[in-house]
Amino acid sequence: MNKLFETLENTHNAPEDETFAKNAPCHCSPQWPALETTANGYVIRAEPRSHYSILTNPQVGTFVARCTNCQARYPNPWGMDSAEEMPYAWAREPIED
Repeated sequence: MNKLFETLENTHNAPEDETFAKNAPCHCSPQWPALETTANGYVIRAEPRSHYSILTNPQVGTFVARCTNCQARYPNPWGMDSAEEMPYAWAREPIED
């Protein structure tokens, strides 16, 4: 269980910094061609949604999504792409004592 919580620290959560997503509008044509986020230290696809999930709600957590092209922070509800497998490579790593 501790390993799980440690890996959540590797998930990018940037409420105000611009190291992952720029605080700027998307200038791509068309706007927001694709979204991405990070989970367990891996970049994965995200998708626009009509509502936030518990993980992506900015009032609950600090996960962010960005445009894959210009890296602008996505300002609307989004979720992790349901076709994308959650990366759990860390779970296959040997446990260090």
